[in-house]
Amino acid sequence: MNSIKLSRLRAKHIVIGLQIIILLIAASSWLLNRGNAYSKNFTVDDYLLAENAIIDGTLISMDDSSGSQGVFLSTPSLSLSKGVYQIQIDYAVNCPGNSVSVSSGLGSLEMKCPSLELDSTCYTQTMVLDISRSVDDAVIHVSFSGNGYIRISNIGIYETSSLYKKNFFYAFLLCVLINLGYFFLRSDIRIRKIILALAGIFGISCYPLYTDFLMAGHDILFHLIRIDAISQGLSLGTFPVKLHPLWANGYGYAVGIFYGDAFLYFPAFLRILGFSIQASYKFFVAFINLGTVLIGYYSFRKMFSDEKIALLGCLAYTLAPYRLMDVYTRAAVGEYCAMMVLPLILCGFYLVFQDSRKENWWKHSILIAFGLTGSIQSHVLSTLIVGLFIILTCLILIKRVFRKYVFRSLVTAAALAILLNLNFIVPFLDFYTEDIMVNSPEWSGAPRGSFQTGGLFPIQLFALFQKGTGSAWSTSAGIATEPTFGVGILMTIGLFVFIYLLCIHKKDCQKDRNYIPAILCALFGVLSLYMATCYFPWDALISINEGIEKIILTLQFPWRMLMPATILLVFVVCYSFHIGKKVWGNCQNYLLAGIFLLILSCGWYFYDFSFSGEPYRIYSTSELDTMQLCTCDYLPSGTDPNLIHANLVYANGVAPLEAYQQLGTAISCNVKAQSEDAYVDFPLLYYKYYRCTDADTSQTLPVCAGTNNMVRVQFPKGYSGSISIRFVEPWFWRLAEIISALTLIGIILGPLKLKKVH
Repeated sequence: MNSIKLSRLRAKHIVIGLQIIILLIAASSWLLNRGNAYSKNFTVDDYLLAENAIIDGTLISMDDSSGSQGVFLSTPSLSLSKGVYQIQIDYAVNCPGNSVSVSSGLGSLEMKCPSLELDSTCYTQTMVLDISRSVDDAVIHVSFSGNGYIRISNIGIYETSSLYKKNFFYAFLLCVLINLGYFFLRSDIRIRKIILALAGIFGISCYPLYTDFLMAGHDILFHLIRIDAISQGLSLGTFPVKLHPLWANGYGYAVGIFYGDAFLYFPAFLRILGFSIQASYKFFVAFINLGTVLIGYYSFRKMFSDEKIALLGCLAYTLAPYRLMDVYTRAAVGEYCAMMVLPLILCGFYLVFQDSRKENWWKHSILIAFGLTGSIQSHVLSTLIVGLFIILTCLILIKRVFRKYVFRSLVTAAALAILLNLNFIVPFLDFYTEDIMVNSPEWSGAPRGSFQTGGLFPIQLFALFQKGTGSAWSTSAGIATEPTFGVGILMTIGLFVFIYLLCIHKKDCQKDRNYIPAILCALFGVLSLYMATCYFPWDALISINEGIEKIILTLQFPWRMLMPATILLVFVVCYSFHIGKKVWGNCQNYLLAGIFLLILSCGWYFYDFSFSGEPYRIYSTSELDTMQLCTCDYLPSGTDPNLIHANLVYANGVAPLEAYQQLGTAISCNVKAQSEDAYVDFPLLYYKYYRCTDADTSQTLPVCAGTNNMVRVQFPKGYSGSISIRFVEPWFWRLAEIISALTLIGIILGPLKLKKVH
């Protein structure tokens, strides 16, 4: 026995030592190479120029009088080591179509550097060159469109530390796999089977990620900009990033105030490490899939106390047609993040009403609070839908609600959820009362009279073969061009088996402790399906009053109700199998048949989506169209998006601005006012809490909305000084953030303190 313990201790030490060595090597590589980065700025004599190029000192130019177009400037061949480089171009152009590109002997899989179109509103731009092995023939080319003029004042290339930072992240992932492998080898056969099953479910759920590109999901560009904007804000020292920079040609956009983005800090951090936009997003999707697998298994294990049923619930939920549609076809980041925590919310409420042990009430409260936090911090609309079913559940089970420990659990869960999310709730409510588009008569989530017609036909709900491409249209267009929104074949079978068991084996069903929860889940699941169809009287409800109309139109599509239907019907599937085992004995063959149909349906969806979807390759910020504001929900009311132009400044009664610099949503410059009504409109969207101060005296200058809701700073006559404009969170936002952080710390450390006391 002692020898076994000793060998296990040695193995543990070897595993720990191996991880330390891996992390030290990765960290050392990063630290040692930070000061040895490649750097080169080219001079006029270095360039290979076209005959018509004009040299004026350090300035190289070409205009349309030359009658030429195409490449007019190239650098000499560069010898570059494997790594990530930043290429900076200082220039001036007055027409579109001018671009910068890089060529080499490397293929597209080994060199990632999309061409950069030079923006006429900027004077300097950067592009990222990522090469996976050394090259000695890399050349930077500048192309002229043939219209207007182009002037190049400088080109420089600089190696970044991104390669080594990414390697450190890979080292961390390797350590996670080593720990998982060690745990796997130390576990018994039962645990190994569970780990392999969960790994298989996770691997299948990530199938569309196994390419070198993304599939063009409906909302993917919107969310990629969110990720990159958070990354930019963090890089500039802002935390949390409430007013997202980058958006709207750099004007800033209040996405972070209205749209929970806690989970997006993970891919934003990967962007800071140097990962491309699409690589960061792929890691994020894998992370959400893994979270869904683990939370799903944990939740169904707690509710059914059966590992096989927990695996069934995890499989059915993770590979549920609507969830996969959310993740890949729609790329609805907020909704599929909220779906990740739905099993936790269901599990929490299940335990509150079913667990009679009074000492566990606070544990159930924490489960509910964490589940609701995940939903609130991801997607407000999903939280509203979840809230509807919570209210219905409490009304139906009103007698149980007022039992001592149930009531205490629910109240505690609500209080903890509010405290944990004050950091989001307070700014949200503060801005929701402002004149923002989403709260304006100008805006509606869906045109009047079109909401109900956006619902589904019943045949779409229960399809075996899932179509993965297309968009959602009105019922008048039929379903030929729509992806298959529905709950799929396994949940259809599970629902019919449940009805059969109730009709034929009702007594056996009633003896089971999960009978009432299964009845409620089935009823609410069927109600959700009905609400997702075009036959639910949405338009009649909308016509009742403006308040109801506003809430319903905010949902945008009736088929959002497939989200609660999915988790509720998965519970019904698990319950049907649970009772089936008792009634029919060994029903494993039936279960395998159901799983086979689920995998078949899932595989068909993956095939259709992966082999029919549009490939989408995107690596750097310069490839993002930051004016993709969708329905312009969070613009100040009255703003015309067509008039939001990059680097646009309107000045009245002031001398030309000097030392002008914009970093995210912060601007600094020197101003000299020449008249009494002097003002400057800066390229920032005006939201309250923008502040302008004099850099020397800390004097505050008046700020208001200017042309097209730009930030306008007013100056007294004769003012001369350096100013700084930035968005400043009010004190009560900061207080809310502190309370949320302290609540989280208290929840984590509280149980540890209780264990020490006992």
